[in-house]
Amino acid sequence: MSLLSIKNIQKSFDGVEVLKGISFDVNKGDVVSILGPSGSGKTTLLRCINFLENADSGQMVFDKAEYDLKEISKKQILSIQKKTGFVFQNYNLFRNKNVLDNVTLGLTSARKVPRDAADRKAMDMLDRVGMADYAKQYPSQLSGGQQQRVAIARALATDPEIIYFDEPTSALDPQLTGEVLTVMRQLASDGMTMLVVTHEMSFARDVSNRVIFMDKGVVAESGTPEEFFNNPKEERTREFLRMEENAR
Repeated sequence: MSLLSIKNIQKSFDGVEVLKGISFDVNKGDVVSILGPSGSGKTTLLRCINFLENADSGQMVFDKAEYDLKEISKKQILSIQKKTGFVFQNYNLFRNKNVLDNVTLGLTSARKVPRDAADRKAMDMLDRVGMADYAKQYPSQLSGGQQQRVAIARALATDPEIIYFDEPTSALDPQLTGEVLTVMRQLASDGMTMLVVTHEMSFARDVSNRVIFMDKGVVAESGTPEEFFNNPKEERTREFLRMEENAR
């Protein structure tokens, strides 16, 4: 059953068309990896469907409700955002707040959850990502991988129906990448719906149930990981996979 359906999303910056009519569906429980070269519009797409950027046009169906992205209201946006989580490339933690406060802030301020209940929820989520022992530490005391796991706990704390990940490991070295991917693999096995912009080919191949390849602002190809990696239809996809293989 489709949880998220987007149709013909378009976005330009200073007259340059970055998204040229993107359409796809995400079903409940899906793990969808979005691949593509830098500049293909992947991050812009994620930001548009979670309203960190305003799309120029397009439609969305989320949780059975339909929206026109050009006409959507602030109230509707807040309603959607309360059901989604977003994990940024560079963590976006508050440097002046400890780990626990970073996770509880969205609960206590935006959702008016009582502090005791927010603390319990946050500790449960920190435990889930292996960071409960660091609750009183500050971001500056943590590695990049630990900060990203805190960011994932923050996203989980609001019980989202889907989590968007924007290149969650691109700022990390290989060892720290592994600890973040382990958490994401566990979330996938637990049934979390995830839309992941990534360069991690192993994650896309082994954990996703669908791969979307973007190039120059369009969906150039999509399919199962087996189809995408073993039998790509488009020459541009084959070229991208060759370049990724050579870069290893």
